[in-house]
Amino acid sequence: MRAGSSAASPARRVWAQAVFDTGNLLRNGENLLLTLVIPVAVLLLALMTPLGGERSEAQSLVAALSLAVLATAFTSQAISTGFDRRYGVLRMLGLSPLGVRGLLLARALVSLLVIAGQSLLLVVLTGVVGGWWPDDAAQLLQAGLGVVLAVWALNAWALLLAGALRAEATLAVANAVFLLLMFGGGLIIPADSLPWSAFTAWLPTGALVDAMTEPVLAWLPLLVLVLWGSVGTLLASRFFRWQA
Repeated sequence: MRAGSSAASPARRVWAQAVFDTGNLLRNGENLLLTLVIPVAVLLLALMTPLGGERSEAQSLVAALSLAVLATAFTSQAISTGFDRRYGVLRMLGLSPLGVRGLLLARALVSLLVIAGQSLLLVVLTGVVGGWWPDDAAQLLQAGLGVVLAVWALNAWALLLAGALRAEATLAVANAVFLLLMFGGGLIIPADSLPWSAFTAWLPTGALVDAMTEPVLAWLPLLVLVLWGSVGTLLASRFFRWQA
């Protein structure tokens, strides 16, 4: 440290780490395919082809955005954290001035930054291609709260997975869960068309879809997301190991 200089504040350290991690994520082709290409492709297919079925433009947007949240906050987070843990990156960062809590906050902030960009892109595509733009302020606030709660819940379970399993197992399980929720969690296939439709509302993806589509104030899907986040956080704090 140079004479006369002082250490950066915790908030600045968290922000710097989040920006660094976001840049790494956006430079990774596999992450871009998972977090951007697939949700955009799903949205365009729903808007421009018969594959969208009877879904409206708003419903197509919700499905694509929910898929983007799942890919970013859970699958990508679990895989990247798992391999960072395997190679000792997490241990070094946890011992740095950033600290353990700062690292976890930075990882959550990465998800929020990426999802903000995804949301903007998906909304613009829906407006340009489908001719529909969101205009209900109260509904937008509820949807935004649902997204934040979903990021918390999915990040917690991603960290639990990455901190309890070997990197290769994390990769396999994270991708399997992504596919299961993508097709069976009310995203690609509407929940009403699934044999277990009554159960999807209790999944984090189903609760997120409900939070973004049900009239204000939809307390049940928000409560479901809080429960997923609370349980995931407790389990992650108990079983997460910084070193493989």
